[in-house]
Amino acid sequence: MHSTTDRRLRTRLTSINKHIRADRPPFGATENVVLRRFTTLAGDPRRVGEMYQFWFRTRGCTFDRAGQCSMCNYGVGPDIDPRHIARALQWRMTSVPENAFIYVSPSGSLLDPREVPRELLTSVLAEVARHKPAAFAFESRPELCTPEIFGEIGAALPRSTKVVVELGVESWSTSIRGMCHLKPSPQQAYERAVRLAAEHGFDVIANITLGGLGLTHAAAYTDTVASVRGTRAAGFTTQMVFPLSAKTGTLLGWAHGQGLWEAPTLWMLIRVLAECAAEGEATGRSRDLDISWYNPGLEGVIQSRPDGCTACRPVLVDVLEAFRLEPSAATLSPALGWSGCDCPARTDRMLEPSPRDPVYRDRLVEIADRWDAVQRDRDRRSLPLLPSADGQ
Repeated sequence: MHSTTDRRLRTRLTSINKHIRADRPPFGATENVVLRRFTTLAGDPRRVGEMYQFWFRTRGCTFDRAGQCSMCNYGVGPDIDPRHIARALQWRMTSVPENAFIYVSPSGSLLDPREVPRELLTSVLAEVARHKPAAFAFESRPELCTPEIFGEIGAALPRSTKVVVELGVESWSTSIRGMCHLKPSPQQAYERAVRLAAEHGFDVIANITLGGLGLTHAAAYTDTVASVRGTRAAGFTTQMVFPLSAKTGTLLGWAHGQGLWEAPTLWMLIRVLAECAAEGEATGRSRDLDISWYNPGLEGVIQSRPDGCTACRPVLVDVLEAFRLEPSAATLSPALGWSGCDCPARTDRMLEPSPRDPVYRDRLVEIADRWDAVQRDRDRRSLPLLPSADGQ
């Protein structure tokens, strides 16, 4: 439960986030479906396969519109015709073979009827089922996971299809999740969703961030490792770590532009994975780690990404690509043994906690105060010039 002071601060930050998001240009009415293909792991036990990842246009994430998620920007658009989107998705799926991995996502939550009308969801499930996939994955919020909707998904798909539900945990700390990520989903909602998924035979992925708004590098590292431990204990099948990037149209991106947030380094991600992989292997939870968004292109909405120097970055990206397909401590060895630059040492120094570092609440207050100061300055500069006393 947040204190009154925390609730007031969160209200300020949410309001700022909504203001920033209001300036985003909407998707065009013709940008209906996007397909990406890549090799990945899926299922339990996990196996390598080709992932067909489909994004389809909606009016935008409901929770985005409420100013939640300080770091996300998957776009907004005009209201959709569900039949038109269903036809576009059907057309793009014609190339998908049987026994593939299929991932389908709107800009927010597939199970949110305010974003994805039920008739569209029914069409999506029917089209996915037609391709008899080995695995079907989607993302949603824990509050939207109900026995009724899970039952509908299970009934629509072949019994041989493994259903994978991705939940945006971000942090297993309810305070950090609510304050730094502006995501008020309670712990009990995640725990209920995991139990419900298990009852239906679904796998559940915990999306966990690295580098939340307001967190120092040391605090971010500690929070991510603790979140992997917490979601493992709660019964999530896979822990997927997302190092955050600065995106336009987000509070985190705005803070980055003001010098108040810095992306985690790729070495931080390597350190997190090394610690969590070793712990998992020691406790029988090997191969339950995954990663995403560690190598986004610096284009579109991405302003700053997790990185290394020109010498170590190619090595790290190659190691991380290999880790996606073989998530073990041994896979990280080429990075852990790297000595070609001082980036590892600099990251280790950043991860040393300091008693002089302000707590994240103070850092969030600084961000909110900076926003107010920038707006006041902008308002002053926009005032019309008044004539002087002599009329000049």
